[in-house]
Amino acid sequence: MPENVERVVAVGAGALRQIAYLDALDKVVGVESNEKDDTDTITAVYTLVNFDKMADLPEIGPSHGGDIELIAAAEPQVIFFSRISGDVSDAEDYQTKTGIPVIYIDVGDMAGESRNTTYQCWQLCGKVLGKTERANELQEYTEQLIADLNARTENIPDEEKPLAYPCGLSYKASKGILSTQYPFASLEFINVRHALDEDEIDDEEIPTYAFSVDQENLFAWDPDVIFVDLSNLELVTDDVERSPSYKDLKAFNEDNVHGFLPVSAYHRNYGSVLVNSYYMGSVLYPDEFADVDVDEKADEIYEMFLGEPAYDAVKDELGGGARKLSF
Repeated sequence: MPENVERVVAVGAGALRQIAYLDALDKVVGVESNEKDDTDTITAVYTLVNFDKMADLPEIGPSHGGDIELIAAAEPQVIFFSRISGDVSDAEDYQTKTGIPVIYIDVGDMAGESRNTTYQCWQLCGKVLGKTERANELQEYTEQLIADLNARTENIPDEEKPLAYPCGLSYKASKGILSTQYPFASLEFINVRHALDEDEIDDEEIPTYAFSVDQENLFAWDPDVIFVDLSNLELVTDDVERSPSYKDLKAFNEDNVHGFLPVSAYHRNYGSVLVNSYYMGSVLYPDEFADVDVDEKADEIYEMFLGEPAYDAVKDELGGGARKLSF
């Protein structure tokens, strides 16, 4: 491993995003084709913020791993390889064929114990890139926000906690109203009950990525509030138009359906996960979040993660920010 790493590539879902969070894009010498495609900026905030910079970099192949020959031609000193896009043997194959050291990373997630994996990823990448202080700063800031969110909501009595259902969650493709995620970090941070909590669930049997539920289960849960991923609002709207019975759900009847910022785009938008928590908290617990201006908080979060207040740009891409929806 070179002592001073100045030329890198990051391949696979979530890999380049972590380099962006660590403020090390100046070391990147090539990107996968999807990260140069401006159609992806609608859901991936790191590409929205850094699109011009990425557009000028050489293409190193398609998503989920790139092309070994193109990667080698970019002459990186190190390759970061996401476990989401391949196993250890794939990473070893890249190292053998290129002769370039490969760092195999697990980018983790924000929910539950997976967050520690994310922090370990930041620390590992930070050590390689000479960005240890930045990795520490990100981890400390994230923990501060999670502690703040918890402090605002931890003492709310269980009987006053609404039952919420997040939907329209993408996984490898766009999805509609029956697609959800469990656990869902943005709700977890504000101590809100997820609709799936109504069932006896073995957490180890639930994938952390998005998955589909049965329609009859959704009607049995009858959530108090429904949150829709804005990147899939059109699909959810189509589902409701095809099956008007969805409007019999309590959340629709009581006009309690809201849109949240996309959390999945070539893995997680961690900044948006936190912004969503503050928005959802302001909707569900207005007294506890009365001092929070969501727009200002969003800009603060994006500036910490990506170096600039990006919420206006996000809203432009989505036709508006996190908001109440009408069906």
